[in-house]
Amino acid sequence: MTHQHLLVLGAGPAGLACGIAAALRGEQVVVLEKNVKPGVKLRLSGSGQCNLTHGGPIEDFLDHYGGPKKGRFIKPALFAFPNTKIVRFFEQRGVPLLEREDGKVFPRSLQSDDILRTLVEELETSGGQLRTGVDVHAIKRTADGFSVETNQGVFSSERLTIATGGMSYPKTGSTGDGYHFAEQWGHRIVSPRPALTPVVVKQYPFADAAGVSFDGIPITVYRNGKKIRQGHGDVLLTHRGLSGPGILDLSRFLEPQDTLRLPLCRSAVELETLFCGKKLLKNALLGIPERLSLCLFTELGISPNAAATEIDRQTRQRLKESLTGFAFIVERLGGFDEAMATSGGIALEDVNRQTMESRLVPGLFFCGEVLDIDGDTGGYNIQFALSSGFHAAYRGIKPRLSKTNQ
Repeated sequence: MTHQHLLVLGAGPAGLACGIAAALRGEQVVVLEKNVKPGVKLRLSGSGQCNLTHGGPIEDFLDHYGGPKKGRFIKPALFAFPNTKIVRFFEQRGVPLLEREDGKVFPRSLQSDDILRTLVEELETSGGQLRTGVDVHAIKRTADGFSVETNQGVFSSERLTIATGGMSYPKTGSTGDGYHFAEQWGHRIVSPRPALTPVVVKQYPFADAAGVSFDGIPITVYRNGKKIRQGHGDVLLTHRGLSGPGILDLSRFLEPQDTLRLPLCRSAVELETLFCGKKLLKNALLGIPERLSLCLFTELGISPNAAATEIDRQTRQRLKESLTGFAFIVERLGGFDEAMATSGGIALEDVNRQTMESRLVPGLFFCGEVLDIDGDTGGYNIQFALSSGFHAAYRGIKPRLSKTNQ
């Protein structure tokens, strides 16, 4: 049994970044991954294209993680290792990146394997080790640090980083293991729930319009008749309900029975001209895809072959209200198998944001999605994973003293 300075549990972006940073400082590091290959979830991100961060000032990132409390927690890690440093890290290692008009940053190859390969190669060339297929059975405190019992024997170390992710996409190995390890030492766990997930709508009327999308529209959330949140973004109609970045970002705040209102009419001009002249209704809504308008007419009990001027005042009002803010009632949210991220996790109060070290167990560190941090779509989650991993190693995990200094 070899005694390491640092053991890292999890070979996703957070764990690999932590291992790389510690190895670059000359520490003995072993990253343990239970899957037979590292970075399984990373390879799937951005539909395999890997949206690894976002453009713009790093100060703007703080508003993309669910509220000011979480923004304050992540600030030291993000400011120490901002998007500009992440971009430079990969480009200096031969992976050119591109920033799209919407600010999302991808490898120019649009291949997530290029990002993963770079992280793994950097870990190994820096002197760190990666061990895969390692299933952790138990973790114990010892006089010298930590003892990790696995299917491949016992590993021991002075320091331990838990970077095992959340619970989204459980087939990739994200099954909440880190929560159980943290709980045994008294860490509180904020109840995990799916985040960045589609919404299933009750009595959904637009199944035949699946695939229709709206660019940059307002989305208003009501609960018990009261407006509780306003969002904005792209929306996609699916066979079961709503998706797209605007919906995914709001999903962490939604509950069953909430009402989402969003406009189906793309411009005020369309609405103003709707009831002018003798056009048939199906021909009046020129800016709305026919599949969508036909679904809407069916839902409202209106004949699409009726002239716009023939319908009564009450029906007109119902149509106008639907076009300016159709009401979708949430039946349920997509589960962890559909969610891109996990809301909830290890309580932030139990972790020192300046070092990512546990406030309860000296020498124990956390980084990435295992914490109660979840960002919006657009590269914010991978950015935090990388930033927190580098931050834990550089600012938190102290180098061992050499024998001459002891």
